[in-house]
Amino acid sequence: MHPRRARHAAAGTCGATRAGSRAWRIAVAAVALTLTLSACGSEKRTTAEGVTPVDIKMSVATFTNATALVMEARDLDAAHDLDVELDQAGASSTLSIEAVLSGDADLALAGPPSALAAIRQGAPLTILGSIANNQQVMVVRPDVVDRLGITPDAPVAERMEALRGLTIGTNPSGSTYQILLRNELGRFGLNPDVDVRMVGIQDPNALVTGLAQGQFDAIATASGIVEQAIINSGAVVWISGPRGDIEATADVPVLAIVGRTDWVNENTETVDKFRDVMAESLNALETDRDTLGPILKAEYFPALDQGVWDLAWEESAGGYPDAPTFPRSSYDFWVENDPEGVAAYDDVNYEDVTYGAAQD
Repeated sequence: MHPRRARHAAAGTCGATRAGSRAWRIAVAAVALTLTLSACGSEKRTTAEGVTPVDIKMSVATFTNATALVMEARDLDAAHDLDVELDQAGASSTLSIEAVLSGDADLALAGPPSALAAIRQGAPLTILGSIANNQQVMVVRPDVVDRLGITPDAPVAERMEALRGLTIGTNPSGSTYQILLRNELGRFGLNPDVDVRMVGIQDPNALVTGLAQGQFDAIATASGIVEQAIINSGAVVWISGPRGDIEATADVPVLAIVGRTDWVNENTETVDKFRDVMAESLNALETDRDTLGPILKAEYFPALDQGVWDLAWEESAGGYPDAPTFPRSSYDFWVENDPEGVAAYDDVNYEDVTYGAAQD
């Protein structure tokens, strides 16, 4: 049987035991189902040809999840006897995590804050590594730049101070990129609740449209999306995470590999293979960018203006880790910036929630 047909047949067998609810707290409360769900582990669905299917939920295609896109475009999973299917769950990491908890997906590619928030609420999740660093880019409307009276190549401190009083569209409250933006504003003496007007929007396209319509003075979101605003409204890159404009947050991971703990424990061979695939993808993003750029653009970003693509692709080069790890420093950053505070993690230990091979 063809690996993909085998996967879907197996998925149908397992479907009867999967929790159907999408409600966050119901998904967290479904811990009692994990022993039943573990019977659907991917290694128990391996085909006669020795190919193991892995279903992964992720957000829409952006430069943030380029590591996974490289894997798919290059068929790197096949070399490790995996048949990985990427399923886009929308812009919310929470949806991807819910899919893992309910058994609708084996793994999720999600923002660390969403994963850790679920863990502190009792969700049985394990972080298997990270595959993207800070990919957030902020662009400002050209008329606003003229009004500010400074240029986009001014010192970072001046550019950040110039944001005072502006309306900034960004990702929703509690999301990876909004939390990151709040941290960066604070580093330069701005209170994100007082000194700027921050508007969280779920739909990334609405951010681009809102900037063009004058609803926002600036927007900050993932590279690969925000560049469209350069075309639509002549927006100017103001702060770039992948370019390393703010050194303290340049290497902060924004995309983690997350699995349900019981599934991870039952499928360590599959987990290790997938982490190896991600390591190969990360290496390709570093060493083979000239070849990969045209491939990814044609496959996932065909409508993006070539000039904007070239700029974004060049800037994103520094936005990926060397290996799919999740260091303690990364864990500490997101815990310390959790809106609920560090105390909410009194019962959570880094060693317990991070896959052994991903600890660094």
